[in-house]
Amino acid sequence: MQADILATPASLVLPAPGSMRGSHQELLQHWTPSQPRHYKRRAVRQQCRAVKRSDTSGAKQDLPSCHWAHQAAQASKQAAAACLATIQLASLPLVLDNVSPPAASALLNSPNAQIPRSVDAALRRSIPAFNKDVKDMQARLEDVAFKLRIPQRKPWQGMADNVAASLVLAQQQDKMLAEVPQDKRKEAGQYLKAVQDGLKKVQGAIDLKDSDRTSIRTSDVLRNVAELELLQAPNLSFIPPKSYSSLPQLKGRGVVELIIEKPDGASAYVVNEGGGPQPQAHLTLVLEGYSAPVTAGNFASNVLQRLYIGKTLTVDYTGILVGKGTVSGKQIPLEILPLGDFEPIYGSPLNVQAGELPVLPMSIYGAVAMAHAADADEGFAAADEFFIYKYDRASSGLAGLSFDEGTFGVFGYITKGAELIPQLTSGDVVVSAELVSGQNRLANAPITAA
Repeated sequence: MQADILATPASLVLPAPGSMRGSHQELLQHWTPSQPRHYKRRAVRQQCRAVKRSDTSGAKQDLPSCHWAHQAAQASKQAAAACLATIQLASLPLVLDNVSPPAASALLNSPNAQIPRSVDAALRRSIPAFNKDVKDMQARLEDVAFKLRIPQRKPWQGMADNVAASLVLAQQQDKMLAEVPQDKRKEAGQYLKAVQDGLKKVQGAIDLKDSDRTSIRTSDVLRNVAELELLQAPNLSFIPPKSYSSLPQLKGRGVVELIIEKPDGASAYVVNEGGGPQPQAHLTLVLEGYSAPVTAGNFASNVLQRLYIGKTLTVDYTGILVGKGTVSGKQIPLEILPLGDFEPIYGSPLNVQAGELPVLPMSIYGAVAMAHAADADEGFAAADEFFIYKYDRASSGLAGLSFDEGTFGVFGYITKGAELIPQLTSGDVVVSAELVSGQNRLANAPITAA
């Protein structure tokens, strides 16, 4: 297109001044060089209109001056187009250096899309890949979930292809159930059957181009895929540094149940299930040892030692802090697993501005992390004080990430009772903290009284 624009002025041939004859030359004799050039063009246009108004015969007349005016107007337009094309070509290297990706590509490659935005997604993506076929199926379904976030024209065909390929994989039972212990194969088979049925429902929703149903059904399938992967992940996919081998380490998942009450025993907590105000707030916390074994193991050890029983909450608009000063002076290393890495980074925060993002992001409501250690550098965390983060996107950066992202080692999320978090206030008391699952995965567990 630009080549055509540049070629147009070269093909233009203007009439020579001596070729103007008759009334054309007589008209122009009224113009003098001291007058602006647009007077000349105006005189020609006026003469043309006058001739047309006086022509009542309807016969076609040869008006040299009008032809000249038309050619001059065309020349002006072509010259302007040539100038614009020249400017565009002159700036072409700069444009190519800063070319923007298509809207869909920009969305799917932004930090807002790369980082998990929900508790389920964060916990699901942190499971190590012991079965490459199941992980491939998960990646395809994660891609469907990403593409559903495109605001306008969604790539339905691409999503349909991903689901079809996932269904082919899901029907290969031997491959899907590989790495599952023999005593867990029956349970794994049930999850696989749910995946197969769910994928067919996703196909139906895509055929209808129903975004809401596709999103819900894809999430349901991914939840069953995650359960299948957990049965195939008996241990960590890396070995923590030897310098931390004496610390408690949670080599997998764990679950902690927290019960919190008001200091006066008032019924002030309202749950989603209804039933009126309750005297206790029940929170379920999933510990993610696959990505943060040292930090999650430290917390599980604290729970087993009943360090948080009777501790009061300190609440502000950013989070809920518990356990400050429980273990005086004890510290643990900051532990964060970056996206795309095989093992966590110890003793150093992530450089989020440079593109480093954590597998377990803080930018999710209900993220749980250990607080910074007092009188220590940013490479250490407190061994006792933890907090529940009240993520607020309105108070976050342009990419939707918390300003503190990458500076705290997240080790779990509140998976049940999140609606109670904003109801907790300073002075509320932890009356119970129990490790209900995962103790068999806890290495270097403390010796507790029976």
